[in-house]
Amino acid sequence: MTDRRNTPHIVVSGRLPPPMDGMSRVTALVLDRLRDRGPVQATVEVADLSPGWNGGGLRYHAAKAMRVLLAGLRLAAGATIPGRRFYMPVDSGLGIFYTAALAGAARLFGYERTLHHHSFATISKPTWRMSLLTRLAGTDCMHVLLCPAMQARFQALYPAARTAMSVSNAIFTPPVPRPRHGKSGPLRIGHLSNLCADKGLDTLFTLLRALRSEGVDVKLVLAGPGLGRMDNALVAAGLAAFDGDVEYRGPVDDEAKAAFYRDIDVFVFPTRYRNEAQPLVLFEAMAAGVPVLAYDRGCIGSDIPRPGLVPQDRDFIQAVLPALRLWAKDRDALALASEQAHARARAAHEAGHSGLDALLDRIAGPLPEAAGPAVRPKRAMG
Repeated sequence: MTDRRNTPHIVVSGRLPPPMDGMSRVTALVLDRLRDRGPVQATVEVADLSPGWNGGGLRYHAAKAMRVLLAGLRLAAGATIPGRRFYMPVDSGLGIFYTAALAGAARLFGYERTLHHHSFATISKPTWRMSLLTRLAGTDCMHVLLCPAMQARFQALYPAARTAMSVSNAIFTPPVPRPRHGKSGPLRIGHLSNLCADKGLDTLFTLLRALRSEGVDVKLVLAGPGLGRMDNALVAAGLAAFDGDVEYRGPVDDEAKAAFYRDIDVFVFPTRYRNEAQPLVLFEAMAAGVPVLAYDRGCIGSDIPRPGLVPQDRDFIQAVLPALRLWAKDRDALALASEQAHARARAAHEAGHSGLDALLDRIAGPLPEAAGPAVRPKRAMG
């Protein structure tokens, strides 16, 4: 029989899919690892804060606020349970207020607190909202960042975040065991994300046009949902304009996602998204042996091989054209880039084990042994 006094009681509060995005995926993966963890048993309660869609607006925030209120009541109900732990991904924008409210409530009710950050926005541009969150969470709250550089900059900007660690998203993407086989035919450029201008959707079509104008045999393969009406219209226009050289697969998961990575030669990610920190899709591409070309934002600079990095102040098209021209005509060079990408993914995944173990220990590790009664030293007999 489990001794309830020695069993961690964990409340996981955050957005779970749907909708699917990087943060909701990682939260679901952490939750899976907590439930599978052994040999220490723990009770895990889930307070899903997702209204089921993204996009803001009055209806969204009304639904989200109700879920936050229910999560707060759940925290209050557990206030007398021994071994209380609280884990939450940090929302961005106005959502920081929801995180601050629940982190403050968890502190009030005596929970050990762990906050997982997935956005670079409050590092690129410090905000009073994040400062408020770190102070309400308390100096003993563990802040989880995605790479050492992100951790260092976050702690320098927010002095109340005295306790922090780094856990790379690479740990959630194990490399495929088999090497890629070389392909003939057109160079297939792939992109998977919530398709929108911030992620570089328009840049992809401009890149395709530039390659075609130079006579490069190339195709563009898109996957993921369009984020808005204009984004869907842009995809439809691209399908019509490029006469079969654009393929759109829509949202993909599981085997369809694996097939997407098998079918492309290069993953292109010209993101301008201000929250961009450490996209899972980059690790997924490299884990499948697909070289990546991406803007250097957030942690991306330390995640992908340097030849694929494009500084933010450079024109993305002009920066990546030489590599794409080379790979289109020299498949040995493409195979070498594929091997380098796979090696980087494998190294990052193996290095990530220690970080994930430390995070799970923090959330669900054994409770510290209770201190025994103090023993007064005997007075020496003289």
